[in-house]
Amino acid sequence: MPKTFTFDAEFDAPVTEVWRVVSDTDLIDGAIGLPAIQYRDEPQPDGTSRRFASLRKMGILLAYEELPFTWVHEQMYEVNRIFSKGPFRTFRHTCELFPRDANDPNKGCRVKTTFTIETGGLLGFVAQRGTRTDVLGPYQKLFADLNQRLQKKVKREKNHSVILQRPVPMDEIDTRDREQERARLAEFVARARKYLDSPLIDKIGDAVGRYPDEALRRMQPKAFAQRWKTPRDDALNAFLAATRAGLLKMRWDIICPHCRGDKMNLATLSEVQEKAFCPSCNINFDVDLDRSLEAVFTPHPQVRDVPQAHYCLGGPGTTPHIVYQKLLGPGQEHVFNISLAEGRYRARFSGCAEYRWLDVGPAQEGEPTWVIGAQQVIGDDVKVRGGGPIAMKFRNESARSVLVAMESVEWAKDALSAGELVADQRFRDLFSNEVLAPGIKLAVERTTILFTDLVGSTAMYNDLGDAKAFSLVRTHFDILHELVQHHQGAIVKTIGDAIMAVFTRPENALRAAHELHRQVDKYVREKGHDRGVELKVGLHEGPCIAVTLNERLDYFGTTVNLAARVQNLSQGRDIVVTMALAQGTRECEPLREQGWQPQPMQAYAKGFAEPVPVLRFTRPD
Repeated sequence: MPKTFTFDAEFDAPVTEVWRVVSDTDLIDGAIGLPAIQYRDEPQPDGTSRRFASLRKMGILLAYEELPFTWVHEQMYEVNRIFSKGPFRTFRHTCELFPRDANDPNKGCRVKTTFTIETGGLLGFVAQRGTRTDVLGPYQKLFADLNQRLQKKVKREKNHSVILQRPVPMDEIDTRDREQERARLAEFVARARKYLDSPLIDKIGDAVGRYPDEALRRMQPKAFAQRWKTPRDDALNAFLAATRAGLLKMRWDIICPHCRGDKMNLATLSEVQEKAFCPSCNINFDVDLDRSLEAVFTPHPQVRDVPQAHYCLGGPGTTPHIVYQKLLGPGQEHVFNISLAEGRYRARFSGCAEYRWLDVGPAQEGEPTWVIGAQQVIGDDVKVRGGGPIAMKFRNESARSVLVAMESVEWAKDALSAGELVADQRFRDLFSNEVLAPGIKLAVERTTILFTDLVGSTAMYNDLGDAKAFSLVRTHFDILHELVQHHQGAIVKTIGDAIMAVFTRPENALRAAHELHRQVDKYVREKGHDRGVELKVGLHEGPCIAVTLNERLDYFGTTVNLAARVQNLSQGRDIVVTMALAQGTRECEPLREQGWQPQPMQAYAKGFAEPVPVLRFTRPD
């Protein structure tokens, strides 16, 4: 007969934050001391995937198949496991949230947790007692502690109900002893200080020495910046310096665009390929720099060994962007209500290449009802009104089982994409050997390209002579390097007297363009040159591809070509910007704030059949 264990826990924090904690089964199972689990996914012909797992407890091997989790955002989750080895036959874990006030989720909730097990054999009785002492009791104690910690938190501004970071950091709920060899750690902290003299280096050293393994397996600079209440740029600078000194180790994680799990952990960029496969989602996908390749950090093994352990992979806590998931058998239907913040959500179906989109906003256009057929999904994209429960319906009329998932398209804000990092000057200076393998081309979804060139460089060489002119050019490169880095960009290459720079944010590129004009002439004169310089500057934004050329990361494509052509339209002491870039920056607001005045033009750029609309910015001074 099945044995059921259940308990209720009261939480005073908002339902949104309670959900993010209690649904994070990987965090919880690790925190209460359960053993790590070995997983393998076996893709199936119907487009789904089966997950098998094993662990050892007191020397006994437990092996099982884990069925896909079912969950509805901020309401409930459930997982079932069917055992093939060990004293258990089946195991079901259910968690349900009941708000105290249905009209005000900020008033807290009751959380009901249930474990239902079937055991067999001589060890079955021991397994039942173990469930009570090793799982039920620690869960109760941990939930009580989490309630206290959530109450102490300072309420942060929340712009989306899908909280993608953990409200309570792992090290705050893990009391395991993590004392390290302090002398060795201090040695590497001192090395990192030589690259960057910053108190953030000491904070990284403290984290490596004190934080639990779970907090250090995927160290994200942006998340640590939030914890330390420091600018993200400063945190990244410290992480790069610590990596260069050997305190940290950087790796590149291939991220599945569906489950957003890290499917491959690569030591260098040169190991990255253009295609990847996710066995848990049973899909092939293209690898790009912006969404499917993330840079993460971990302590260097010479300082501290952090094993890559997992305690529970399939739950909502490890994929917080997914707000709904359920495996529907043939002919099965699921009708439910869900509350979602305004934003865009995507419904996807295993074994089917089609998506359906749900836009939550002020308007209502249609009903979110989708039917999965043998060949297609029936039902259109839908707009629904937010601010209350949304009635949803999924029905599977196909002859196969279908895993249905609905997810927010908002990507984790703590992720440091490869596209962002390779466009950082400090990274390119410290890790110039990090390049793609020859022949590998990775897409960059959107980047801003800036070109500069000197006005009258031929005359300058004739007037000054080669030696003095070359010295002046090198001096002007120094200030360009400094200003581009200051505005979170990177110089990709120099071309004669010109540079090509890349930025992930067009606003930063515009601010850099303004500073280049303001600082360059002054700088070269302060460095002892009798003759000043004037710049021609052009910018464009769009998609491109990243490749390795001449042993360095480079960018190619129409966006790069047009940026170069636009710079050729510059007459000097001006900034020429494509209308495409201007439209995404409120008509180049960073320039207009500094007194630059636009003049619309139709430019005929070499290699482009149609005229290119641009804005030429000048200043009266």
